[in-house]
Amino acid sequence: MIDPKELIDALGLVPHPEGGYFREIFRSGAEPMRSKGQTDPAGTLMTTDREPTARNVLTSIYWMVDRRSPIGFWCNNASDHVHYYHAGSALTYSVIHPDGRLETQRLGPDPRRGDVLQLVVRGGCWKAAHLQEGEYCLLGEAVAPGFDFRDLRWATEDDLAGASPGLLASREDLRAYLRPEERRSFDDFYDPITPRR
Repeated sequence: MIDPKELIDALGLVPHPEGGYFREIFRSGAEPMRSKGQTDPAGTLMTTDREPTARNVLTSIYWMVDRRSPIGFWCNNASDHVHYYHAGSALTYSVIHPDGRLETQRLGPDPRRGDVLQLVVRGGCWKAAHLQEGEYCLLGEAVAPGFDFRDLRWATEDDLAGASPGLLASREDLRAYLRPEERRSFDDFYDPITPRR
């Protein structure tokens, strides 16, 4: 198995505000990473019901968690996400659907153990992820309409309580995936970045 630090370096990954490490590798019609996680008006656009209405059609990233950063914090995104397993150990996802139902899935290498190789998280769901075993999990994540930080919300305890009443009382462990730090400008997650070709 590849050393996670070597993998981070080889793929040019940088810290991600949701936790772990990432690199945007595709943004429809635009140069990846240039727009710093927002819609790039120079790219291929589609109209949405969001404000502002334009979004890039599709984005895709590498995303990795390892033992140093093993959690993807609770968040809600307006766009659909498809997560694709690439390498390493399984990553456990907790997803709260709009009807309040909690779903737990393992994105990983072994379908015999119940792992899935692709996981769809629909827009409007709350999701969190954590590495339970192994040194790292590397995955791909396609987002449509394309990812824009204006479509992302971090969860509070009140958000999770409203989404699924009684959940935190019965699953105290899920509080550990609430983002501990205050929201800050997302731009600093992209600086300094040298584009990789």
